[in-house]
Amino acid sequence: MAETRTYLKLVFTTQGGGTHTISLRDPKANLTSQEVSQVMQNIIQRNIILANTGELSGIKEAYISGTTVTPLLP
Repeated sequence: MAETRTYLKLVFTTQGGGTHTISLRDPKANLTSQEVSQVMQNIIQRNIILANTGELSGIKEAYISGTTVTPLLP
């Protein structure tokens, strides 16, 4: 049986010129852009994530994504 999963995608730019995406499953329904922006700024300022292309340096985008998952094996 197919299952729909919802993710909040946080996309950052990195110092090395790349991007880094954090995917969070089942975000709350009434999430605001201000809340997301504040969290992303906090992640950048605290320098808590090091991506393959360097430290996170900026916000590129954030969005909600839905995916349908259909299991093929038990």
